[in-house]
Amino acid sequence: MRAKNSYAKGVAKREEILQTTLEIFGRVGERNTTLRTVAKESGISLTGLMHYFESKDHLLTEVLRASDRAAEARFYAPDAVRDPGEFLARALTANAENAARARLYVTLVAAANDPAHPAHAYFEERYARLRATIVAHVKSEHLPCGDPDFTAAALVAASDGIMLQWLSDPAIDMAEHVRRVWRTLTTRPSPPAP
Repeated sequence: MRAKNSYAKGVAKREEILQTTLEIFGRVGERNTTLRTVAKESGISLTGLMHYFESKDHLLTEVLRASDRAAEARFYAPDAVRDPGEFLARALTANAENAARARLYVTLVAAANDPAHPAHAYFEERYARLRATIVAHVKSEHLPCGDPDFTAAALVAASDGIMLQWLSDPAIDMAEHVRRVWRTLTTRPSPPAP
């Protein structure tokens, strides 16, 4: 029984650290988010923090992984929105309400260009999983698009691209942009007028 309680406490502490990290990142940005600060605000020693996360890059990457796990759970919930365009639109609305996650995402996308960065593997996996989910939806719903792989890649590109633009201009309606792109990609064009 003791081992089970210890495991549960460890999982809860890890989740607390991830949430604290995102809060710190939102306040002070990537450069000033340090392991020492995260440890202090999480009520844990630096050594204890490094038991969970070997570096700041690993920690920040795990913040995004945790967010993705939560989003995936929402997507597969019994009453969830299954339409990928609408799901991404709602995710962008949530990001607009918590700009720290959007800024962290964009920061790590740039860092992930280095194959040695822990976010590199994260984004490879994330994009592959997201595109596969969209392709499966396009095929199962028989949506009128010529190339499901292109449709999936274009929707993901629109979602990431509009988030990047939104960080410079918060007046942009990210959700509506993604909905329009999705409709354009999945609607059969009208025949030309005679």
